[in-house]
Amino acid sequence: MRTDFGGVSLQSQALGLVLRHSARRVIGAWSLAPTLPWPYAVVDHLGQLQRKVPGTRFATTVVGGCRARIVSPARPVAGRHILYFHGGAFLIGGWHLHGGLLSRIAAATGATITSVEYRQLPKHSIEQSIRDGVAAYRHLLAHGIPAHEIVFMGDSAGGFLTFTVADRARAEGLPAPAGLVAMSPLVDLDFLRTPLGRRRRGDLLFGPRALQTFARIAAGLHPDGVHTPIDCEHASLPPVLLQISSSEALYKQVRRLAELLEAAGVPTDLHVWPGQIHVFQAASILPEAAEAISALATWSARQWAAASGEGATRAASA
Repeated sequence: MRTDFGGVSLQSQALGLVLRHSARRVIGAWSLAPTLPWPYAVVDHLGQLQRKVPGTRFATTVVGGCRARIVSPARPVAGRHILYFHGGAFLIGGWHLHGGLLSRIAAATGATITSVEYRQLPKHSIEQSIRDGVAAYRHLLAHGIPAHEIVFMGDSAGGFLTFTVADRARAEGLPAPAGLVAMSPLVDLDFLRTPLGRRRRGDLLFGPRALQTFARIAAGLHPDGVHTPIDCEHASLPPVLLQISSSEALYKQVRRLAELLEAAGVPTDLHVWPGQIHVFQAASILPEAAEAISALATWSARQWAAASGEGATRAASA
């Protein structure tokens, strides 16, 4: 089911203008010389400037062999856990960059969040990122958190992992989580198949050359191809929530994935906003971000409730 949210706030318009003339140009420069020693870690540390919800607690741990952050809200709700995969084009982010967003999601959902610092490009392949995600899920299950209490969630590249980790977990015989939430997810690497030019203009953050450069780097580490959310066994996936702006370069990909999921019989909700930046949920100054996080919290609460009932029924009949 598709839900369209209307309007573009003044804050959103101003932020889009600023990013078009700053971050988009930096990303464009990167796309011309991606092999230079770009300071990816510096970008992550900028996240320390973000405001976090008061009362949120952050702890460091190791899950499945990877460093991870445990984010706990001031008022945790029992039986609610999120396994979070951060975005950043498989190149940046994770430890600090997503702290503000994670604190707001934790506060809105009441869930305890495990955010995994999975291995990333260019040193590691996306396949290794997927393995780290599955290992983290195994860790949560092995430590007594049942699958019906866990929602997978991610943004951008992390949205890609939300689906591919769930699909790999199924293939390895693990139970499905309660649901999947993906914000502005990367769905396919079809940028390599579309010539540069007017038919692919990018968006407020990414120019067409940047999208192709990223896809070329990812494909170069996967000579046999990259397993993407398009390739997953969709019928076996749990309920899905997709959030995207219609002005994003990834919009058509996400809309196609929603159609494939619905055709496979997966309960799918597609939330669409006009005129927003990529992963606008991370910008705390935007009213649209608050609206989106509230919507995903409501959706997740429904999945936890439904999955908890099914889990209790299975336990009683065992």
